[in-house]
Order: sequence, then C-alpha cells, then structure tokens
Amino acid sequence: MKRLLAIALAASIALSLSLTSASAAINPGSPCKKLAQEKVSSGAKLTCVKSGGKLTWSASAASYELTKLKAYNEIRSRADSGNLDNVSLVYHVSPYFPKDLKKLYTSQVEYSSKLYGSLFNKKEVINVYMYTEKDEAYLRTQPILAEFLDEHLSWFKAWRQGKDQEHNLGLAAWFKEGPPGVLEGHTGVLASSKATAKTMRKYAIQVMPHEYWHVVQDYYFKPKFEDKFQERADKSLDGLDFYTLHFPTTFREGSANTISFAMGSKTKKEYLDLYSYFIQELKSYSHLKLIATLTSTKAVEKALKKIEDRRTFSEAHEASYPLGSLLYEWVIAEYGFDAYQKIIENQMTGNSFEDNIQASLGMSVSELYKKAAPHILAAFNQPPSRSR
Repeated sequence: MKRLLAIALAASIALSLSLTSASAAINPGSPCKKLAQEKVSSGAKLTCVKSGGKLTWSASAASYELTKLKAYNEIRSRADSGNLDNVSLVYHVSPYFPKDLKKLYTSQVEYSSKLYGSLFNKKEVINVYMYTEKDEAYLRTQPILAEFLDEHLSWFKAWRQGKDQEHNLGLAAWFKEGPPGVLEGHTGVLASSKATAKTMRKYAIQVMPHEYWHVVQDYYFKPKFEDKFQERADKSLDGLDFYTLHFPTTFREGSANTISFAMGSKTKKEYLDLYSYFIQELKSYSHLKLIATLTSTKAVEKALKKIEDRRTFSEAHEASYPLGSLLYEWVIAEYGFDAYQKIIENQMTGNSFEDNIQASLGMSVSELYKKAAPHILAAFNQPPSRSR
C-alpha cells in the first residue's frame, strides 16, 4: 500500500511539474533545445529556430504573418473606403521620365491619396514630381527641389554610365511653402531615364508612397513646430535637438515604411514577399551590424532605443526603416489604424515623443518597445520567401 501511495505521489508531482512547465509563458527569443519544436504560449504559436548560432523560440510564421496581414487589411481598408475630396494633385513630370513608371507612380499617388487625404483637415495641394538625371540643370533652378540635389549626384553619374538603374530615389517629401506663405504638399521621386517598371528592384515599389507619407507627417507638426520650439522650457536645445525629441527616426522613416509597404503591395502575397525580400537583403549587409544582434526580444528593445537618435549612432537611420516599419505594423495590427493616426495627430503633444505615445497609446515608449519586440524579432527569424 505504501508503495502504491509513493508511486501515486511521485506521479502527481511529475504531473504538477509538467503542467507548471507547460503553462509557464515562453518569451520569444528565450533559449530552446530542439530545432523546429513547436509550442503555444499566451495564445501564440512558437517555433524553435536557429538564430545567430543559437536555438531560440520565435513566433511561428503563421502568428507572424497573421499580425502582418491584420495591419495590411487595416491600412488598405482605410484607403479603399476613402476618396480624393481633400486632395488636389498637381503633377510635374519630365519628358524623359519612363512612361511605364509614370503610369505606376501616378496610380500609386491617386490610390494613396484616398487614405492620406482622409487625414487632412481641408483640401490641400499636393505637388508630385517625377524627374531623371537628364533634368539636373532644370532641378537646380527650382529652389524647393535643389536644396538636397547634391546628395543625388553620385546616382546621376551612375545612371549616365548605365549602372544602378534598378534604383529610384526620393526627391521631395514635405509639407512646406511652395508659393511664399502658402503651405503645400511636395512628394516625388528620381529614376534613371533608362529604367523600366520591370527592371526596378522590388523595394523600389514603395518609394513614392513612402515620400508622400512624409507630407502627412509634416502636416501635423509643421504649422506648430516653430511656436513650440520658441516656447520650450529648455533653452539650451537647438532646433535639431528639439526635432529629435519629438520625432525618433523609427517613427519618421520606419512608420512611413509601414504605410508605403501596404500602399505599394496590391495583394497580401505581394505584401509578405516585399517584407521577406527587404529583411533578407538587410541581413546580407555587412555594414549594418545591428541586424546581427537581434537574437532576443531584449536585444530588439535595446536596438530600438539605440536608433532613436541618428546623431549618436551611425547605423540609426538605415536600421530605422525595418525596425520602425515592423514596430508600427504591430501597433496598427494590435490597436487599429485609428490608434496610429493619433500618434500622427499628437506629434506636437507635450515635450517629447514619450508624451505623444503616452497620450496616443496609454503606455510608455519602453512598454511599446517591449510589447512589439516579439513581432520584430520574428521578422528576422523567418526563412526567405520561396517566391523571391
């Protein structure tokens, strides 16, 4: 009898330990022991993957893609239900600009305007520019386009030599004065005069809607920025310091990618493939060392904090595109597009971006990073898309 009781007690303890272990939450990025093993934790399916030479738990492809597609559907449905009532499009297109790219970018601008215009308070003029290396002399005569033109000269040289013609570049991305005293939207791209829609790299599909989204971001802070800057309590801050406090690069560039990836992808499959292509390309860059450090959720949180200020970390600007894009994709999937719209509208709220996130999402920036980290980590643990 005692033997039977001992056996029963041992079994009970073993079962209890098993249930405790099974019910304990597993954090993505934590160590696992068997490659391809799967478990469910907090409603999410996790898979044991090899990352950075170590075995770690990662959100499964199904869970990761579900979050992505929720965000995609949120963004596209807002565009599908929108209209052009608050947008007056004015096109400035070079005769040298490739005809098929002109057709593509025009359709992107008009579709994007249905969403972007819904965030304007009244009808706004949006200038849309499409120029090539053959237009350099003309562009120098246009003050609003000439300001950053020297940054593109190396590309112009390459295009004239028949190189790098698969790339396009952002030319304009502002809501600022066109005619003196009149604020207007300015968006546009540069492309090689010899480029075609078929020969452009996959990532190029989202450049026009990306630059255009900056117009929306500017729309909510430009009219208030200078007054807020003058009223600041800390008089030691210069304009760039003040700007950085309100607009970390992950928000400025990263969230523009969140929107533009959805605008540039006509189907869910295109959307998933575009992200897969983008992430795998970044992982191959030897100069972008931060990507290789993303082996745990804690590492992702640390990286997000590190890239908030591009002046203090040389990789911040480039790394902000994928990390910020995934960060705000998660926000839209988790809380809906309206919550993300609040962040846009609250750009001048309080004294920092921290105040904006608290007002818009009801959490600190650190909490936001922590909650979104599993989704971001999962992106870098996914295998390449087979359709690339």
